[in-house]
Amino acid sequence: MGAKNQALRNAARRRMAETGQSYEAALKDVRREYEQGQHSEDDHQERMGFDEAPYADEHRPRVLGTGYFIAWGVQELLGLDQVKQLVQHAEKDGQPDAPDPITCHLCDKPIDVTREEVVHVGIVLREVQRPGASKPTELQFPVWTHDECGCTRVWSWSQLALERRRRNLPIDTADLPPKQPRRGRTPIEDYYVFTMPENSPPVFYLQPGDAHRHGPLGFRADRLSDGLPALDLTREEARTLEEWSIVANRAGLLYIERQGTGRWYQPPTPWAPPPGWLAAAHYHRKAIFLTAPADSVPTAKLDAGARSNLTDLLAVGQNDLLFGATMPVTGLV
Repeated sequence: MGAKNQALRNAARRRMAETGQSYEAALKDVRREYEQGQHSEDDHQERMGFDEAPYADEHRPRVLGTGYFIAWGVQELLGLDQVKQLVQHAEKDGQPDAPDPITCHLCDKPIDVTREEVVHVGIVLREVQRPGASKPTELQFPVWTHDECGCTRVWSWSQLALERRRRNLPIDTADLPPKQPRRGRTPIEDYYVFTMPENSPPVFYLQPGDAHRHGPLGFRADRLSDGLPALDLTREEARTLEEWSIVANRAGLLYIERQGTGRWYQPPTPWAPPPGWLAAAHYHRKAIFLTAPADSVPTAKLDAGARSNLTDLLAVGQNDLLFGATMPVTGLV
């Protein structure tokens, strides 16, 4: 999804919540303001990904009258047992007389689970540098929101800070991401690589040309929110996700989508894999899709044509920054 369209849709949803306008009217107003240059650099969004975290099978059974939406990626990071502990924590500290009540991260008001029909549960990732450690340690904290305040997701610390600022909530400005100009620079074209391992489905690797505004941690949070699992190729094979698909025709690969959520990424022109890759995808009826942050594979290597060697991604996967799955390839006949 293009950055401009995604930003406009997000802004329209915020306008709709603030003014009570219909979505169509809010989107029309936002588009007009965009053309008049009234939107700031904070409306920038990454080119790949959905507007909201996907919700497939995240609705937990109702507990004491309250249902819970668990953002995709939370169970991926914490495991089922810790997710159950989060729900139990909400049932204990979401009571009106709780000494330490749970608080909505998108309005700062307490969440009363005795009155809420649905509570949204996400997680925020924050990196801290430990003394003597060679790399930062990732900390994970639950994020609670009222249903009327909006869906939660997996956030990076700066993403959550930026969203809170958009809602005029107190933040530490040091937690915000660097500012980015909305105009004046053409986005760098994304890189894509097609390889054909022996005795397995072909591999499709997509690497953003531009760095993520919120850094590698923001890329990690977005992919987990999108519903793509982290993948360490030194320890595991790509799992199969039937809800995802790579859509193709005779011109090549058209876009990647997730069932129930829509198109996740669409290039300006169809990707054109080598004929052998298309033949392998047609034979297996699926492909292994991989993605990692900008510069995960040095662009000098990609520019030099060394696109078939993806051994650089082994280290990326060990750092929890490689994402992907085996996906059906549809449309090839």
